[in-house]
Amino acid sequence: MTTQDISACRLCASPTSNVFTLTVLGKHEVQYYECLGCMSLQTEDPYWLEDAYSDKNLSREDTGAAQRNIQNLAACFAVTKLLGLRNVIDFGGGDGLLCRLLRDTGINCFVSDKYASPTYAQGFTEPDFDLPDLLVAFEVLEHFESPASDLHGLFKYRPKALLFSTCLYKQQKKDWWYLSASSGQHIFFYSRRALEDIARSYDYTLMVNGDYILFILGEPGARGWMAKAALSPLALRLFRVIAALLPSPGVQRDHLLQVEKSRRASRAKSFDGP
Repeated sequence: MTTQDISACRLCASPTSNVFTLTVLGKHEVQYYECLGCMSLQTEDPYWLEDAYSDKNLSREDTGAAQRNIQNLAACFAVTKLLGLRNVIDFGGGDGLLCRLLRDTGINCFVSDKYASPTYAQGFTEPDFDLPDLLVAFEVLEHFESPASDLHGLFKYRPKALLFSTCLYKQQKKDWWYLSASSGQHIFFYSRRALEDIARSYDYTLMVNGDYILFILGEPGARGWMAKAALSPLALRLFRVIAALLPSPGVQRDHLLQVEKSRRASRAKSFDGP
């Protein structure tokens, strides 16, 4: 039995209904609400986030982080090649490992994450392009405290495509593993209807394949449908092999670029004097 709640959905502002309660971080009794408009699931206002992120950006429970980067490398490689995209921003890219792997293959990727240090992509946080061709955000959307404004911050760049990953809410119960109540970092869960509304409001075409969500600006065309097909588990296994076997021209190129940057910085410092 659910009870009506006056809280508005943080995505579409529709009324919400309380569906269950979970203990978050082992100490906070948190209400979860289903939106009566977009049908998404969300926590009450997440007052515990400072506690949830107090130790580090990556939750200790996220044992799949490394494998996810390899899988996402294959997904990005497939989408960029099929859609003819080169300039990429990895939003919420954490330690920058995916950014580094993409740059190794020759894709011009930069990482953005206000909560993490880009250990693997130092020097590649300031894009050398005005607007990205592709914006990716893997396992990020469910962390958005204010999804309406946070998503607008991504779509406002009007990239040719956006590629996300998250598990969709299909009215799962309180035992759904993706709620991740013990980490406290997952606070918003999107329904298929919500994604369709988002695509429509920004004039994108929505394509979903498993946990991958691809938005293509305007009509997708044949290449767009091919990109969607490439996000299937079977196709991604093939692209993982291809990406692993190809040369890595970005390694030496970026090394020389960073060396030159260091030289210029040293010369500029010497001119400025002590």
